Amino acid sequence: MFKIAVYPLVKQRNCRIGLNHLRNLAIGRRYFDPKNGMAFLKIFGMKQNKPLLLSFLNSILRRKGDDIIEEVELLPHWLPPRYEGSKQSMLDVSCWDKKGHKYIVEIQNNRFIILFIQRLKYYASRTYSSRDKLFKGVDYLQLKPVTLLAIANHNIFPEEIRCISYHCNHERETYKGFLPNLSYVFVELPKFSKSIEQLKTPEDYWIHLLKEAFDEDEPPKEAPREIQEAYGILERYRWSLEETISYDKTMMAILDDIDAMRTAKNEGREEGREEGIKEGRKEGIKEAIKEGREEGKEEVQEEVACKLLKRGHSLQDISDITGLSVSKVKELSKQ
Repeated sequence: MFKIAVYPLVKQRNCRIGLNHLRNLAIGRRYFDPKNGMAFLKIFGMKQNKPLLLSFLNSILRRKGDDIIEEVELLPHWLPPRYEGSKQSMLDVSCWDKKGHKYIVEIQNNRFIILFIQRLKYYASRTYSSRDKLFKGVDYLQLKPVTLLAIANHNIFPEEIRCISYHCNHERETYKGFLPNLSYVFVELPKFSKSIEQLKTPEDYWIHLLKEAFDEDEPPKEAPREIQEAYGILERYRWSLEETISYDKTMMAILDDIDAMRTAKNEGREEGREEGIKEGRKEGIKEAIKEGREEGKEEVQEEVACKLLKRGHSLQDISDITGLSVSKVKELSKQ
């Protein structure tokens, strides 16, 4: 009873602390974090920035020659409910080209890997079938290919899978593809290790921007024009107060998910499971509980702590969020 009564107060306190530090942190940074959904949308989801989206898609999808995407039309950020009374699905960026091929770009900051992949498959299949309104009699032959490009701020696949991986249906023995209309591309940012001196292609520069722009004071000197423009969009002084507030709210949602995951892992009992599901993000907590073995808990806590240290949070706040002692967080900061 006592735990349930004080939990909302603790959560409110943590939210206030987190929001204050986000604001203090922004003052010392030139650029906002492009992995934040609001910042990502400003770069790739605005009509006036379509050249940046084209550069990004052609680079990451490695399009050349006749396969280059020359023009795209932005689509709404939501998928209509599948059934009456069901919820909409929100997409980060969605567009289609002159051939009718559709592209979805999603950014993911949290480690809910299984649910993340399942959600992506749902988005791709819904997009493939819903656009042409099959249930209203449109011919199946009119369905156009869908490519889903997912950018993850954590590792998804084993180490032998490279930073960018391409996935589509193949016949098992011949490896030939006869079902090409649904394909997936994953960018795992932690696997990208090139220094600024090693950046050569637009692909390199785009991934570098997504991973490192938040911690940089200026763009790489040799970056292509589109990359320079993206850095300009991220400059905090160019953002309105309303946009900055939306950015802060998105960052707070990320911290809430981390806090919910930690709570579920620490409690790990039936009462913790029930309370966590009520108070946190249901999908993420279910997976966190599933993964919540004691031997893996400290590793997850340390990984989250390192990410928050990199973002400039105080030792005490990181201790509050991760459950690690202040001395342990201090030790991690020295490393």
